[in-house]
Amino acid sequence: MRVLPLLCLAALATSSSAKQEKEPVSQLQADFTLLDRGSGLRVEVFCQASSGSPPITYRLVRRSGHIHMQQTRNPGQPANFSFPLNQTSDWFRCQAENDVSVQHTPFTLVPPGELPQGPTFVLAGCLISIIAIFSWKLSWTKQIRC
Repeated sequence: MRVLPLLCLAALATSSSAKQEKEPVSQLQADFTLLDRGSGLRVEVFCQASSGSPPITYRLVRRSGHIHMQQTRNPGQPANFSFPLNQTSDWFRCQAENDVSVQHTPFTLVPPGELPQGPTFVLAGCLISIIAIFSWKLSWTKQIRC
């Protein structure tokens, strides 16, 4: 008869833990830092969600959608990403995901303050084309009036 109460207690313990609701990832924060440690510039990224059911997968994602780096952590443990700074700049954001939800930070330009070369040349080319067309139309209008 003593076995029966022990079996009931074991069943209650497992059913109560199965009823725990999973918590979504929330309040994701990211800190991008540019460091020079003597061997060249490095970007260090610190990502942490304030809460969420484990495990939480952190990703460093490029604007193109390419996953640059990934780490899986338990709540309260931040992800730390570090990579050398190459010659081109790019946009990155931190993403945190668990079985319930996904959160991400806004994109950050790395290194800060520099525009990527490709879009800069396209913008410059467009501006030059607009100026050339406007100048041609202005000179053509002056010739007609004279």
